[in-house]
Amino acid sequence: MTTDARRTTADAAGNAAVSAGQGRTARRVADAVVLLTPPLLLVVPALLIRDRLIGDGYLFLNVISLFISVLVASYAHMGWRARPHKGDLLSARTLTGRHTVDLAKLTKVGRMEVPGQARTDDRLILTDEHGVRLIVHKLAGGGETVDALVRSALLRRPQGAGVVVSDRAAERLGLRTEVNRPHGRLKPGRTVRQGLVAWLPLLLVFVVVPMCFGLLLLGFLLSGVT
Repeated sequence: MTTDARRTTADAAGNAAVSAGQGRTARRVADAVVLLTPPLLLVVPALLIRDRLIGDGYLFLNVISLFISVLVASYAHMGWRARPHKGDLLSARTLTGRHTVDLAKLTKVGRMEVPGQARTDDRLILTDEHGVRLIVHKLAGGGETVDALVRSALLRRPQGAGVVVSDRAAERLGLRTEVNRPHGRLKPGRTVRQGLVAWLPLLLVFVVVPMCFGLLLLGFLLSGVT
C-alpha cells in the first residue's frame, strides 16, 4: 500500500474515517461476480443436471445471468450521500460499503446515462489509480453535483497525466476543448453520440438477450438434455 493509500480523514459528521483506496476490495469482488456469474450459472447447473441432482428447469438461469452481471456492474459502485474530504478525497456510500476516490489521482472519467420516463439518470463514473470506482451524481445535503470538484481536480493535473475522459463526460464537465489539447493532461475516451443515448437500453437488450438464449442453448447441450 502506498503512502497516499494510507491517507485518512474523518467525514463531515466526524463519525467515520475515509481513506484513499477505500472500496478497492469491494470493486475486485464485484468485478469477479460480473465475470464469473455467466460461466458459473452455465456450467454448475449443467453438471448437476447431468448427474440428475437437480431438474433441467435450472438451465433457465442462463437467461438472466448476463442481466445479473450488468446489474452488479452498474449498482455495486453506485454512490449516494457523497461528501468531499481533505486531500481531494470524495467518499460515498454504496451497496458494497463506503467507496472513496482520490480526485487528484483519477485515471478514468466516464458518464452513465439511463433514460427514464420522467428524467435521465445521469452520473459520472470515477476511477482512480488505487483501483476504486464510484458512480455518483449529487453531493449530500442539497442539489449540488460533483461536477465542479471533478472538473477542478482534472484541470489541476500535470501535463502528461493522461486521464481518460469519455466524450460524454467531457461534455457534461465542459472539458471537450481541454481533452483535445496536445499537452496530454487529459485524453479522449470512448465516444457515444447524443442521438444514441436514448437508444442505449434498447440496444443493450438486443445484444444481451440473444447472448442469454445462446447460453441457454449451450447449457442444454452441456447437460445432455434433449
